[in-house]
Amino acid sequence: MKIFLDFLDKRTKYLASKLNSFDVFEINETNLLKAENGDFVVFPPNKKWQEEEIKLLPNNITLFCGKVDNSIKPILFEKNIKHINFLDDELFSIENAQLTAEGVLALIIENSPKSLYENNILLLGGGRITKALASILCQLNVKFSIASFGESNYFESHYFCKNNYLGYDFLKDIKTFDVIVNTRPFEFFDDAQIMEINDGTVFIETASSNCLDEQKAVHFIYLKAPALPQRFCFESAAQLLLKKILGEIK
Repeated sequence: MKIFLDFLDKRTKYLASKLNSFDVFEINETNLLKAENGDFVVFPPNKKWQEEEIKLLPNNITLFCGKVDNSIKPILFEKNIKHINFLDDELFSIENAQLTAEGVLALIIENSPKSLYENNILLLGGGRITKALASILCQLNVKFSIASFGESNYFESHYFCKNNYLGYDFLKDIKTFDVIVNTRPFEFFDDAQIMEINDGTVFIETASSNCLDEQKAVHFIYLKAPALPQRFCFESAAQLLLKKILGEIK
């Protein structure tokens, strides 16, 4: 049984060393076409697919990766490709978010000129990464707030800290924050709001799509940081992939 892995990602490259019961191959334009019926192809969860790439995949394989756009799914169906989305597994997503949160903490320490305990941190969004990071910051007794964009997430944020915001209410206090962490995967800052961010603020973009126009982010430290588990804890992230793959194959 053959499995083809993307060695450009540290997680999947390390994963290759743990798949002892498979014939492991590195993905490239030549050998990917050698995949046959029943073989497995693995890309990291943050892989963004283009239609042309999907068309190059062999027929009758099992594809492990993250989300695939709805516009591309018919091609998978036509090619009889079984798609297993890592992120459809809630437990996998939570554990992956916890690794991402550790990476965010590392970036704050690495890029802020202040002690972690002197920073005032704003978390944008109410999803898994925000909750995982809030849990860590609570344990460390670091000052932070959460801006949620739905009432249920807003009320839940009070489990973690007292000073929270609903929607764009955070803008009235945005100049008080030394670090801003975005987890929302779409643009929601306009040019005027970008200008309200303090000079020197550390702004960490964990989402797959930017929340602002990065060309306008010139007066603060804007860090694009998708796929943080690959950067800071790729072995642990690979173990999550391994557990999911072996569970699906069995």
